[in-house]
Amino acid sequence: MSQNGNVVPLNNHPRARAHLTPQESAGVLKGCREFALDRMTSALAGMLDRVEDELFELADKTIDRDAQNVYLDARSQARTRREAIESTFRQHFVEFFNRKVAGDAVAPPAQDAELSLVAHEALEEALAVSAMSSKLQSACETELFALGQRMGFLLERPELEDDANPVSPATICAALKDACDQIQAGFKVRMALLHQLEHHTEGVLQLVYRDLNAHLVERRILPEVRARARRSPATGEPRKPAAVPGAGNHPSAPEDLFGTLAGLLRATEPRVGAAAAAGNAQATGSAPQADFVAELTRIHRQAAPAGDAGALVNVIKDLKNAPQGAALGGLDAMTIDIVAMLFDFVFEDRHIPSSVKALLARLQIPTLKVALLDKTFFSSKSHPARRLIDLLAEASIGLDDGGERGQATLALIENVVDGILHDFETDLALFGAMVARVEAFMEEQGRAEAEIVQRSTRLIEAREREEIARVIGQEEVARRLQVRVWVPAVVREMLLDSWVGALASVQLAEGEGSPAWQALIRTMDDLLWSVEPKSSPEDRKRMVGMLPGMLRELHQGFARGAMTDARRDAFLGTLVDCHAMAVKAGLRGMAAVPVPATPPAVVAPTLEREILPAGDLQVEEIRLRVPRGGAVRNVFTRTGIWTNLQRGTWVEFERAAAAPLRARLTWISPNKGVYLFTNPSAGVNAVSISPDALAEQLRLGEARVIDGAPLVDRAVDSMLDALRKSQGR
Repeated sequence: MSQNGNVVPLNNHPRARAHLTPQESAGVLKGCREFALDRMTSALAGMLDRVEDELFELADKTIDRDAQNVYLDARSQARTRREAIESTFRQHFVEFFNRKVAGDAVAPPAQDAELSLVAHEALEEALAVSAMSSKLQSACETELFALGQRMGFLLERPELEDDANPVSPATICAALKDACDQIQAGFKVRMALLHQLEHHTEGVLQLVYRDLNAHLVERRILPEVRARARRSPATGEPRKPAAVPGAGNHPSAPEDLFGTLAGLLRATEPRVGAAAAAGNAQATGSAPQADFVAELTRIHRQAAPAGDAGALVNVIKDLKNAPQGAALGGLDAMTIDIVAMLFDFVFEDRHIPSSVKALLARLQIPTLKVALLDKTFFSSKSHPARRLIDLLAEASIGLDDGGERGQATLALIENVVDGILHDFETDLALFGAMVARVEAFMEEQGRAEAEIVQRSTRLIEAREREEIARVIGQEEVARRLQVRVWVPAVVREMLLDSWVGALASVQLAEGEGSPAWQALIRTMDDLLWSVEPKSSPEDRKRMVGMLPGMLRELHQGFARGAMTDARRDAFLGTLVDCHAMAVKAGLRGMAAVPVPATPPAVVAPTLEREILPAGDLQVEEIRLRVPRGGAVRNVFTRTGIWTNLQRGTWVEFERAAAAPLRARLTWISPNKGVYLFTNPSAGVNAVSISPDALAEQLRLGEARVIDGAPLVDRAVDSMLDALRKSQGR
């Protein structure tokens, strides 16, 4: 580490100069392989459980018989060939890992040039695996950069390429592809299973890479690595929600969600069902009555401005009773019921601020017009009207009505709503233009957030370097105290406090191999020896001779550890008594040695908060603290919560003296896994929180994860669940 704290080249790093022996490197690499293998195979078992259910749901929802057979075959094969799939993954992962350690590349899938169909399928499969690997590489870039540095150090290849990393996504994807090859029911079936596994792999890999970095840091393998900026914007893209059965997520399974909802509603409301059945001859794409659409245009043009957010009214429900509505066909009447139900769930959604719900309420009539004109509104996530509603809701998740940015967001939403009410007749292109406008606004917000992320991460990384330095100092002290039960309490206390601070200060400024570091270690060893029982005249003579020099070194250490003059004088006064006790113990026997301290009791950790300035920004740091000398159980054992959040996840934090804070996960430290949540429109611009502290907050109800799925997705899922429950499904 240089004087200014910058990370030096690998070959100049203190640990790099130490040069692990080939046996030591091989042992660490083997540990990494077994660690990753155990985590991935355990995750694969859980993924296969979920994939079976998902494939069944996809088969149940698709109207294409061939696609249905593919999903059912993939589900059946995943179950019957499960042992072979898991065994092959384990075997091939180890093989690919070992080959990359040896410097050999993993060969691409073989192709049979004589069989054009097989060659085409092999090429398509290779392209799918390559695309999957690239996607995972991008999603895990920050963790992989730090892990690649550490793997390069272990392999003595400082410029290790991404794909040459033994635990790279390419290794994982190649092993998954070979595992799926155990399915013998055809190419499409294998690819269906591989695609479903892909949906779950990103989150698993991010956690595995994060824990692998922590595993190597614990073993002192490059504990300090400068994180590289991601190629994408610093804020990252919101994580795509997991596939939801019945919501048209799978590209190969186009679904008629409107038909599904209409069918469930017919079964739930027989009277409506009779009218709908009578009108089923009307084609799904046919136009509703022109006079009814014109009446809807008149109504939304005369819509009153947003009023009291607490008095939301669903104005769609009574439209069927209007003269024009009574003449509608059964399918259009059903559309009115479905859109009305949609807005019922929108109004109940707890993720949307009340002020924004009042504005979205004004879009009820335009949305009904869209659904009447184009039934794909329900099935297509890219439909411009549906996309607009989702974007407006997304822009409002972290809204702070009292701040300048929050007011700007509200003004944009209101302006967009007014534009739709005033200009929309039947041309859906207007919604596309409004989508572009909102996206441009959110992109600008993203740039502001990127600056917050950049400045906050520098602060967090600096504090992590300090914390790592302190941990290294604590390890040096703890290793010596562990084998010396006779250390007086006052000496033990000083070493665990001021001397650890001195070691941390030197480690940060000069490194562990520096003369100042060695001097502190030597002085600590001399101090510990000086308070041991002195049974021989030679030992007593040596102690008298070393005291003047040791005291000078102690004074220098106290200064580096920022020890106050009062504490220094009190300690030195007590040290005289300790030396006298050491001489007495030597003369009278070990009976005079103090009784060893009792093992630390298990204590309840506490959450600590601190506001850290980062220029004109404020970062709230939340950590889980354990009293010195205490022990705490593993966070998962204690809380039953395992935090594995992905970038883009929103979390709401309760605050005692203020309104709850909503912030989005925009960065994860590759060194210690610290989460950074940001919200440019909030008073506290960022929250830095360790995973164990977040787990504790989730357990206490002081934090909750906000569903990041698009608003219409959430509403449709709620509608499907409610309708199915009403039928006892």
